[in-house]
Amino acid sequence: MHRDINQAAALLSLKPHHLRKKLRDIGVLTQIGELHCKHRQGPNFFVQTRSRWNPSIQSYSHYGVVMITENGIAWIAQQLAIQIRKMPLKNVA
Repeated sequence: MHRDINQAAALLSLKPHHLRKKLRDIGVLTQIGELHCKHRQGPNFFVQTRSRWNPSIQSYSHYGVVMITENGIAWIAQQLAIQIRKMPLKNVA
């Protein structure tokens, strides 16, 4: 499951602004909050493009959202020395 930064922060028991600051400090995010070039299309992060209707210009506005993979969550936890617990998979019958 892929998560945005706010969802990842909740999973890591951090506030979103604190996680963003830590990701800037370790070089994952740029100063304006975009994903740094060396982390694009890697195994941990990617940018998902989204759009919304903007009624003032009668057109769609497009923007990118930084998404974090499950491997990325584990990588961030390792970088920040945060212990996360792996939940066992549910038995689907």
